[in-house]
Amino acid sequence: MARRASSLAQPSSIDSAAAPGAPLGEAQLRLLRTFAAVAAAGGLSPAAVELQLDLSTVSKQLRELEALLGATLARRGRGGFQLTEDGLRLQALTRRLFGAMRAFGDDLASFSGAAAAPVLRLGMVDALLTEGRVPALLARCAQAVPGLQWQLAARRPLEIERELLAGTLDAGIVAARTAPAGLEQHRLYAEANSLWVAPGHPWYAWAGDEAATLRLEDAALVTDPYVDTLPPALLPVPPGTAAGSARADSLEGVALLVLTGRHAGFLPDHYVAGTTALQPLRRVQPARYAHRQDIVLICRRGKASPALRQLIRALSAPGA
Repeated sequence: MARRASSLAQPSSIDSAAAPGAPLGEAQLRLLRTFAAVAAAGGLSPAAVELQLDLSTVSKQLRELEALLGATLARRGRGGFQLTEDGLRLQALTRRLFGAMRAFGDDLASFSGAAAAPVLRLGMVDALLTEGRVPALLARCAQAVPGLQWQLAARRPLEIERELLAGTLDAGIVAARTAPAGLEQHRLYAEANSLWVAPGHPWYAWAGDEAATLRLEDAALVTDPYVDTLPPALLPVPPGTAAGSARADSLEGVALLVLTGRHAGFLPDHYVAGTTALQPLRRVQPARYAHRQDIVLICRRGKASPALRQLIRALSAPGA
């Protein structure tokens, strides 16, 4: 049976909606933003968390977009989430669309008659304040670019990647992992992380005893947005076990739950050392449960703004 031609290639598709006389409306842009989030997150559930929407709302909006285009954009089932050929094509189109919208907004600023101040939009994960190399990096960049205006945004890793691809961020500072197509990483430093517990946790008295039999499966571990960057030996056990009993969307959330004395959690050593409230914590068997994680500057491949080029150049400055 001949395959029905996708409406993405037909006049009734989204292409016609963008034609003169039929511009994209806010409703269509909302559906496209939802699709972009789903595609970047690799599924409806993680996208719902990022968009702060109900899963049913995200699913409904994706179905509405599929009905609008007359095309199946993703397959969802026991085999997991996967974009179709049309979905991959639309993902590329949405990246171009939102990048062009941002560039158009930047170009409008030139009508003021004066040269626009350089702007660097940087997405950052949390718990970087106590790591002195990050403020030093930003200081070197600001010194090299007179009048630089920072726009800092606290985001989860997937949100940073999605906004980079959409062109609403220039760069991000995240824990290293396999970068999506179109993005590149520049190493900043290696961050030491350990498993921590607070007074009241069953492991507290045994935390420094390397000979004690302490299994990660029994830790009541708090998982977080960076769990996929853990070494395989430290990945949480399957849901339903004690180690899958709590989740936080930030390292501060992990720290709060660890401080209850009921959970263990992985935290950067510098974050614990530099935070007064976390001083009672103890590292759990560091020879076994500590690891180092590369922290990277991530940005789009290809042409970069002068401010972004200077930020990348600052990585190689003395003392970086």
